[in-house]
Amino acid sequence: MATKRGSEKPAVLLDWFNVSYRTIVSIGLAIAIVLGAGSYYAYLKFFYEGSPKAEARLAIDQAEEALDKAGPAVQQDAVTELKQAAQRLLADAQRQYDAANFQDARKAAVESKLNADKAISISRGESAREVQFYRIEGDVKVKRVRELIWIDAERGMPLSTGDQIKTSSRASAQIIYFNGTITTVKPGSLLEIKDLYDNPATRVQQVREQLREGRISSSTQEPGAAGSYHEVATQNTVAKSEERTDFEVAFDKDRERTQVEVHTGRATLSAGEKPAVTVSAQQRVNVDASSNLSKIEPVPLAPAMTEPADQKIFLLRDGQAPTVELAWEAVEKAGTYRLQISAQPLFAEPIVDLKNLKTTGATLPNVKEGGYYWRVAAVFSDSTESPWSNPRKFKVVSGKVAQQGDTSPPPLVIDDFLVFASQVIIRGKTEPGVLLTVAGSKVDVYDDGTFTTVVPLKHEGANRVEFVAQDMAGNETRADRTATVDSY
Repeated sequence: MATKRGSEKPAVLLDWFNVSYRTIVSIGLAIAIVLGAGSYYAYLKFFYEGSPKAEARLAIDQAEEALDKAGPAVQQDAVTELKQAAQRLLADAQRQYDAANFQDARKAAVESKLNADKAISISRGESAREVQFYRIEGDVKVKRVRELIWIDAERGMPLSTGDQIKTSSRASAQIIYFNGTITTVKPGSLLEIKDLYDNPATRVQQVREQLREGRISSSTQEPGAAGSYHEVATQNTVAKSEERTDFEVAFDKDRERTQVEVHTGRATLSAGEKPAVTVSAQQRVNVDASSNLSKIEPVPLAPAMTEPADQKIFLLRDGQAPTVELAWEAVEKAGTYRLQISAQPLFAEPIVDLKNLKTTGATLPNVKEGGYYWRVAAVFSDSTESPWSNPRKFKVVSGKVAQQGDTSPPPLVIDDFLVFASQVIIRGKTEPGVLLTVAGSKVDVYDDGTFTTVVPLKHEGANRVEFVAQDMAGNETRADRTATVDSY
């Protein structure tokens, strides 16, 4: 009997292939490797990169590389000492890293690299061109040469030619150069380190900066040899100092206008093809977009502050906040005064900014506990201002000045002791409220007990720097360090 084609059941086709146990294991291992690599990449990308651990590891690697390069350096006493110091610091950095103290590890590694770099430079007949941050307040960024990203600035961070420093509208920073110059980058500014030159044979030292916008002030030291200078350039102006000088340079990017103001010493100013002019102490010059120089104008003196004395302590008695009276001397022809009060010494973010004060004093009622910096400027009828006075500080503390029966001396820790040319930059920590002197000069102690200062060194060779910390009960802690100024 014939079967109809439409009634036939469809055929079921089966096919298979053999998979060996080794293949299954290989596939499993491949998947595990891919997943592991992905997890490791994610860990690096989102958790490790930019972490204190990663930064410490990078700093240690860089220090090791620098020390390897310093290995074949010529055998000189100065070079040997620097290499030994670099080795000690690198070993300490590794110990701190193993103990998960990543910030301390990074700091020790950075100092190790600085010593190794200096050893290399000296062996080549050059001297180290050290530049680093001295103080930082607020949001300060750095862009390294040939890099595209901005990174957060850190106190003590080394800088080099081509690096740029940018401050936000409520931030400020100070950088210290190998020749002892300290440059303050004011809020809303952009500064580039253009060139660093240091010749140990002739002792000529030269620093060139480029102010792209905003305002900076520079405090230069007495040069070691003729031909040394500190130069600040803007788009249309170059200001050069060849002696101990305090001067400010401001550049208005929108109006392409430069202002140079000299407070002490003198600077040479050039713009375009115009003949250079000398700007002396208490003088200022403006330069317009066409490089035309204004007449040299006098700059009035800053107000002299009278009360309270610097570092004066006010007490909170029975929970009552004190009233603080501020006073300063009148400035001739000044119409009003401007008063600023800040919790930080660079005044990047003042907590008080009083303008148009018609008196030579101000009353601050109910001042809360803490440390306060204050400064004053005179304002004239044409809206120009004098330079700011040198800031003073007062403190408001609770309790008694001296605790009865207190016989414990205050702690005194010196974290950084770095020699820069004929100066040494010092950072450390003690007890809040103590009277601290370094090399005989009073040093400001912040509310958390930390302190930062720069001490000029008096002569070549070994210089003894003495520290004395005295608390409110009269207990003292003394320490000393030796700073060595290299002779060429």
